[in-house]
Amino acid sequence: MKKSFVCFSLAFALFFGSASFVLAADILVIANKGVSASSLSKDELKRIYLGKLSRWENGDKVNFCLVKTDLLETFCQEYVGQSSMNYLKHWKKLVFTGKGSMPPFYDKDEDVIQFVAETKGAVGFVSSGANTDSVKVMSID
Repeated sequence: MKKSFVCFSLAFALFFGSASFVLAADILVIANKGVSASSLSKDELKRIYLGKLSRWENGDKVNFCLVKTDLLETFCQEYVGQSSMNYLKHWKKLVFTGKGSMPPFYDKDEDVIQFVAETKGAVGFVSSGANTDSVKVMSID
C-alpha cells in the first residue's frame, strides 16, 4: 500500500507538478519590422527553423533565434514537427558537418524581442503575454 502511494505520488508530481503546459496559441511568432511579409505558412516557418529557407522574398537574409523556455518544446512540436531534443540534434549535426551554425539562444522573451527588433530580417517566437511593440507579430497560416 505504501509503495503504491509513493509511486502514485511520484507520477502525479511528474505529470502535474513539474510539467508546465504551453499551447501553440500561447506562442507569438515575431519578426523585425523591416520584414515585408506579415504572415508565414507553417511550412515556411518550419523551413526557416530547419535552416532550409535562408532568404526572404526580397533577398534579405533570414536570421532566427530560439528561447530556452517551455515554449521551445511546444514550438518544435507544433511548427517544426519534432521534439526539441531532435530539433537540437538536427542543428548539432549541421554544425558538426560544417553545413550550418547553431542559432542564438536566449533565456527570456525580452532578449528574443531585442534580438528580433535590432537584427535585419530576424524572426523569433515569444509567449503571447510578451510586450511586442518593437517588433511585428506574424500571422501563421
